[in-house]
Amino acid sequence: MAINRYRYTRIITNNTSEYSDIMRRRGVNFINHFSFKKFKHLQSGDVPGLTYLQHIWTSSDRFYKLADKYYGDPLYWWLIAKFNNTPLETDITIGDTLYIPQPLERLLLAMDI
Repeated sequence: MAINRYRYTRIITNNTSEYSDIMRRRGVNFINHFSFKKFKHLQSGDVPGLTYLQHIWTSSDRFYKLADKYYGDPLYWWLIAKFNNTPLETDITIGDTLYIPQPLERLLLAMDI
């Protein structure tokens, strides 16, 4: 069974005129969007005690696999993506260095999550 990463996310109904062409093409009166908390981009020096491990990207790597390996929970994949300012795995090339912030508890506290 797949894990739904949006299960605790608030849904916002959008019916603004900015999306009128899209809604017309889809034959709907509104579009639902997921609402996400905005948070700042962190770097290793921004949080006292936060360090990072270096990981060289391979062809079999995925963010959720790295999160499971380094944090023990694949649901924290987005922390690695956000910390590296790389939201999509397709933006990473084999051989690229990713930084895995440690420890997880300090990172979550710094991001106010």
